[in-house]
Amino acid sequence: MSSLHKQSPEPQGLCGTGDCMPVCTLEKALKHIVETYHHYAPREGKDDFLSLKDLTELLKCQAPTFLAACNRSNPNYIPQLFKQADINGDRNLTFEESIRVFALLADDAHRISHNEDRCGPDKD
Repeated sequence: MSSLHKQSPEPQGLCGTGDCMPVCTLEKALKHIVETYHHYAPREGKDDFLSLKDLTELLKCQAPTFLAACNRSNPNYIPQLFKQADINGDRNLTFEESIRVFALLADDAHRISHNEDRCGPDKD
């Protein structure tokens, strides 16, 4: 096992029951992702989506380290990323479609944590 990954006991119960880690960091991180999405997604009626403009603002404000690597500062990068994530082609990203983008951000953060090449193929 890598020194970066410390063995910790398996949680025995649901968060908040006292049977696991005192702070549910994953649940807090997921809540923060949802809150960040809602900060940039317009809430018009029942609409809950990101436009290309919204995604661009979100990435530039919330993920500058991600955008600084691998030629992601290219003006075509975010529009191409948006198009790939827009599964149904409606030019809006639902939360579920946005998860594809957030997964790339998480993968990039993981590679940074291991000092790995952020631009090449995944080694895992």
